[in-house]
Amino acid sequence: PNACAFILDENYAIVSIEKGKADELKKYKEIVYVQEPIIYTLGSISPLETANIDKFHDNPYLNLTGNGVIAGLVDTGIDYMNSEFMYEDDTTKILRLWDQTVKSQKSPADFNFGTEYNSEEINSAIKLEKSGGDPYTIVNSKDEIGHGTEMAGIIAGRGKNSQLKGAAPNAEIAAVKLKQAPKSSLEDLGIFDPAVPVYLNTDVVLAIKYLFNISRQLNKPIVIYVPLGTNSGGHDGSTIIERYIDDLSEIRGLDVVTGTGNEGDADIHTSGKIEKTGDTKILELKVDEMERDITFSIWINKPDKVSVGITSPSGEVIDRIPAKLRQTQEVKFVFEGSSVSVVYYLPEEATGDEQIKIRIKNAKGGIWQFKLTGDYIVDGTYNAWLPQRALLKENTRFLNPSQYITLTTPSTARKITASAEYNQDNNTVISSSGRGYTRDGRIKPVIAAGGFNVITTAVGGGVTTVSGSSTGAAVTAGAVILMMEWGIVQGNDPTLYSNKINAYLARGAAKRAGDTYPNQQWGYGMLDLNNIFVNMRSCEEMDIVPVKIEKSRKKKSSIFIRMPDYY
Repeated sequence: PNACAFILDENYAIVSIEKGKADELKKYKEIVYVQEPIIYTLGSISPLETANIDKFHDNPYLNLTGNGVIAGLVDTGIDYMNSEFMYEDDTTKILRLWDQTVKSQKSPADFNFGTEYNSEEINSAIKLEKSGGDPYTIVNSKDEIGHGTEMAGIIAGRGKNSQLKGAAPNAEIAAVKLKQAPKSSLEDLGIFDPAVPVYLNTDVVLAIKYLFNISRQLNKPIVIYVPLGTNSGGHDGSTIIERYIDDLSEIRGLDVVTGTGNEGDADIHTSGKIEKTGDTKILELKVDEMERDITFSIWINKPDKVSVGITSPSGEVIDRIPAKLRQTQEVKFVFEGSSVSVVYYLPEEATGDEQIKIRIKNAKGGIWQFKLTGDYIVDGTYNAWLPQRALLKENTRFLNPSQYITLTTPSTARKITASAEYNQDNNTVISSSGRGYTRDGRIKPVIAAGGFNVITTAVGGGVTTVSGSSTGAAVTAGAVILMMEWGIVQGNDPTLYSNKINAYLARGAAKRAGDTYPNQQWGYGMLDLNNIFVNMRSCEEMDIVPVKIEKSRKKKSSIFIRMPDYY
């Protein structure tokens, strides 16, 4: 009662239920795991030449511009009136636009909110504007933030202004404008008056599902670009959005691309090791005087069991809060006027690890200490993440931070194409770029792409300059679109799955002299599309050809080998 569900596939669904009733879902034997809402923020705050992408636009032997491939965008929308998203006859290259924020006039099939616009409606809006009318009376969707328009330009700008030619100028676009998280949902998670747009994981998952549906309907390969990230979750590919992306990535001709976020130097991650049972470690958190609430999680590798104690800035001490499964234990601090709630997940369902979720309400500024006591230690490793830097006050940070494992979810998914960013002008690491590896030791990012001071399309026309994780990921998404065109549209590799795409990217990555690869900053190296095609076939993948060896009277051998046609 009082609930409805949207089925994603045979494994996952999104359920809307009355506030405070989510635990009732666990009474049903068919529901084996319920994940709480997670909040995402944008990853942004030409590299195309550095990545050798533009050389394939006019290459007489290998011409690649994105024909036949869909660029799927999960972002802040798109300025459909921008000429960079129109062909020379002023018709749109946007196939579909789902605006989740527009009250339902014509929702997409199988979805019950937002409004979907098709290319015919967008073309009618463009014609109306050119005759002096208001196009938004037909297609009432605007990109007020501009991020989606900027990233779309990097990926698939037509290049009417030569400065703005995207990586895949002939790729068609399917875009989703995400609706922002409601205030009530954010306050439940301890987020008040955020300075940046915030989105719920449920809306992001539905956007990905929508773009997948379009790809199937039109029978075209798609690259889904997700320029969003969160510090929630275990950073090991275990969140539902990551597992859903991994499920979709089993499908030929579909790849999801994201960045590693901008948390590399944000002091939002700390880690350490408890050596043996009974030992303790101190985790110190400095809280800004203007911070109101703060929520974070500590993750303990299985099969360990750890309990936590708390020392407030004024010196009040709670030596140890016993670990009790899924029971919220709240401690009030008299001098601060703060309360701290602690919930133990022993184990957390998706990972089997221990998760300790801590929320400080009415947080008092100063240094809070959290004493971790090893009740049972085999491995001893712990990691903790604060929310994204953009959701914190300036001076809230861990005092002993680690810059590693700072890549954001969903870049830790197993089959996603995760790209770090670097300064393409001087081939140096950008300190804010999220770094790997994943908490479970897998190599992410796959590669790094240029993302510094990139010129791109602006809302309303003209140009703008952008930097950040989103930018490097947009360059990578454009490169993957060209790989899809080569492999699936042109028939050179019809079985092009995401795992193979990641292997090609890794094999073709450019290396800096003196560096060891793979590593946490660069993954396998810098994106280089030319190297990818040069190395597209390894010896193991070449044709196996029978060879006849005949020895002459002088005992010399003659070997005749037919090489594959593409050589």
